Amino acid sequence: MAVAQRLGRFVEWSNLCDSGSADGGRTFFAGTDVTIRMAQLRRAIHEIRTNWDRYPVYMAELRQRMERDIARAAEPFPDRDRELVHALFCSAKEWADRRPPGIGPEAEEYSAIRLYTSEPGYRRIFSTINQAFRQDGLVEDSQALRSAAFLVELLSIDLFNYRHERPHVDNFEGVVHRGMCVTEQQLAELARIAAGPVGRRYLSIPLGMASASVDRHHATAFALEQSRRHPDRIPLIWKVYVRGLTADQRELYRRHHPRSTVTSLCAVPIDELSEYAYEQEVLLRGPFFQLLRLTANTEDVGPGADRAHIVEAIMLNSNRDHVSTVASDQGEDRSAREMFRALVTIRRATWCQSYAQENGMPGDAIAYRALLSESKAALETHLRHA
Repeated sequence: MAVAQRLGRFVEWSNLCDSGSADGGRTFFAGTDVTIRMAQLRRAIHEIRTNWDRYPVYMAELRQRMERDIARAAEPFPDRDRELVHALFCSAKEWADRRPPGIGPEAEEYSAIRLYTSEPGYRRIFSTINQAFRQDGLVEDSQALRSAAFLVELLSIDLFNYRHERPHVDNFEGVVHRGMCVTEQQLAELARIAAGPVGRRYLSIPLGMASASVDRHHATAFALEQSRRHPDRIPLIWKVYVRGLTADQRELYRRHHPRSTVTSLCAVPIDELSEYAYEQEVLLRGPFFQLLRLTANTEDVGPGADRAHIVEAIMLNSNRDHVSTVASDQGEDRSAREMFRALVTIRRATWCQSYAQENGMPGDAIAYRALLSESKAALETHLRHA
């Protein structure tokens, strides 16, 4: 099977650089759009989590939509992947730290992750969900929004439980890569964002999913394969630095918000669950990227790679998305979110300042230093009024 067909989840961001499209779709949300979109999604998640006893109803709605999409597909769904879908429908997932007494980790089947890593499962199901989250009209269809959010909740539970039971994949930090192809117009748009003010130089796909590899050569191979299929497009390699809150930051947050759970489920190595373990896949869940810079490729990685560009970005693996988080955006929830946002910005700005200094970007270093000072002041104000 061709690389591009089997591993579509590694190259699906073909339109990531577009800020919108005629069909009401949007490949990313930036600036104030991120805040608005996340508020909409939080309401759907809040409904699901506060009505978890309606799990069978939510599963029935999801099953109806997934089976309809599978039936509409031109190609038959492989038997093995049908088994994965069936396992998902029959699952009764629960967060590992909320399991009823007597139910241990042996009950985990990670059906959502396994379905994600299968080529048909991703292309027919999770790819559709990713696209749905970028549809402006999704929020007008409450059931569609709820089903999409519920599927992501199932995947989040799998990711939480997987890293909970396997400490060696918890708190992943490192560099991951992702390959794609873009048009000249898309590359120009990405270059515009990368050259913009530091405070606006970010991209977010709220609750969306993205696959990356710790092996740069896999990402490059995917991009070059797409480039050969579409000679008019330009290979683009994402180089993403994954970092997390420091131990001191996590402890500070826990002291002030002991009922809130912080995990690293935004970046989880899942190669042990994948049919293609050699890909060294890391699943990025709801990635929020701070763009660092866009440069032409200077590394020899094969024929055609001289046309490639490299976009460097940083994301944090830390996330407070857990069933204990009641997404009301009021009272304790708002206070916790504000403190967490300040800590995340401090961690990211500190790292970005060092990156800018080390890479001869004095203007960016000054901007990150100012952002760091502003965030530290915001945190101090928050702690004084806590």
